[in-house]
Amino acid sequence: MRIKSAQRTGGEGRGAIGRKIDIFRDPHWLDPLPIQCFLIEHSEGRYLIDTGDTWRNSVPGYLPRWNPFFIKEVQVKVAPSEEIGPQLLAMGLDPARDVDAVILTHLHHDHAGGLDHFPHSRIIATRINYEASRSLSGMFQGCLPQRWPIWFKPELVDLDTASKGPFNHVHSITADGRIFLVPTPGHARGHVSVVARDDNVSYFIAGDASYNEENLGQERADGVTYDPKVSLDTLRRIKAFALGEPTVFLPAHDPESVERFAGSPSRGPPS
Repeated sequence: MRIKSAQRTGGEGRGAIGRKIDIFRDPHWLDPLPIQCFLIEHSEGRYLIDTGDTWRNSVPGYLPRWNPFFIKEVQVKVAPSEEIGPQLLAMGLDPARDVDAVILTHLHHDHAGGLDHFPHSRIIATRINYEASRSLSGMFQGCLPQRWPIWFKPELVDLDTASKGPFNHVHSITADGRIFLVPTPGHARGHVSVVARDDNVSYFIAGDASYNEENLGQERADGVTYDPKVSLDTLRRIKAFALGEPTVFLPAHDPESVERFAGSPSRGPPS
């Protein structure tokens, strides 16, 4: 996908509306960015984080023309073979049968566009984000509920387990507590990140909590945020989490996420 620089990094001192205006005014397009999903293999099953986008994004009429942001401010080019289903098949996994659960960080089209591949999987979303995504406001802000599969009825969760860490509440996915959700709102209402704890490192699968590690380190919210103060608070909580344990930060559109994932597990907080 390609986005404007003002979308990846919002202007300092600009509010939510001003940042949207800046995106439309910005003539600078970034180089193509990845749309990344992450598969966790755990003793309780396989958990897929987000589903990417679909080749149908390029079909005339798939994106609503009444929303100029879809048509003019984002460019998504996904080949059929690049969808999450064929990618899993290439790994020897049947997406319809071999993925136990899909966890959605949020329901923007580039994270929920591959839902069709998982008709038999448990699908988990936060109640806040699901309700926000079905609203007119959510449709303006990047969601396509009219394109969701007709069978799509996710398991809605609330983050209601108290935590002693930087995140006040969490929601455990696995019985051993090694995979859990943390609230990372700002980019979208009800946005969550997924933490997967290995023996020596925690993988912080961040969705769009930040577009890259550099913005996290510099505490710079994106241009899509509905509230820059909420986004800033989220970034600071993520950094505080990383101070407490070795953490690999994996946002969905950071080209360096793959390199960080493959690198040394003993990482400190972003700086």
